[in-house]
Amino acid sequence: MSAAQVEHLYVLLCERTDQTLPAELRRRWLEDAAPTNVTVVVTPDDLPEENEPWAARTLDVLPVKPDLAFTSESYGDGWAALMGAMHLPVDLERATYPFSATEIRSDLGAHFHYLVPAARADLSRRVVLIGAESTGKSTLAEALALELGTTWVPEHGRWYWEGRRHLGNQHWDSDEFYRIAMAQRSLEDDLARLAINGVVIADTDGLVTAVWHERYLDRAGPSFITPSPDLYLICSPDFAWEQDGTRESERERQWMHERMVELANKSGAAVQVLSGPHVERLVHALELVHPLTRFSPLL
Repeated sequence: MSAAQVEHLYVLLCERTDQTLPAELRRRWLEDAAPTNVTVVVTPDDLPEENEPWAARTLDVLPVKPDLAFTSESYGDGWAALMGAMHLPVDLERATYPFSATEIRSDLGAHFHYLVPAARADLSRRVVLIGAESTGKSTLAEALALELGTTWVPEHGRWYWEGRRHLGNQHWDSDEFYRIAMAQRSLEDDLARLAINGVVIADTDGLVTAVWHERYLDRAGPSFITPSPDLYLICSPDFAWEQDGTRESERERQWMHERMVELANKSGAAVQVLSGPHVERLVHALELVHPLTRFSPLL
């Protein structure tokens, strides 16, 4: 990487008003991925495509005169010379990364795995599977991720419950549910940084945590429902309840399902209820998720 060859690296990031993604957002993505000796400098893309004005602009916006200039462009030699710098070309033949930024923007889903992690997290579509106990949502979430080759987010609340199950006092309070919801969202955001094809699959979110709050404390919880996903897939309780050593809410199963459907429909997200055997649910879910892997071209 260029940053490893210098004491400090300045990255020039150009901004146009017609671009889909603001420069400040792209700057944050780059700085998240870059070493600490990298500074991203934003400048308007308002000059002719000629070396002289861009050399002058570069010298104006940088705090120091550069000794080295890195580009993947044929114009690099002339631009660097005008600044009194040595040009070090990087992958001019596009052998390491055989595509351009224009190609990425034109088909983001196909190139999603080349984006820096922070960009993947911000741009990935979120699909959340919700449902009462023993409705197959965890199995389906992992199966979807396997089919799509992307990340999936396990249910944090289950492991939290496992960790506290041997307490003598099994009283729950609202703060615990808040922490579960926030930890679930944090885990989802972390795994979205590794997403492929532009989508991440989550087993549960804050909406489910809110329903469990009602189930345990017999009252609606505080406003800790996390941001709505792009798609809720609700697993129906239309097959037999099975005990796995942790489940305890067979009698409340139908009520929890109906409550989740109610809240999902109020969330503003797209909602689809899945029913039938696992294979049918998987086929139906894939039909709904595949369109989310396609993005409109970006400017």
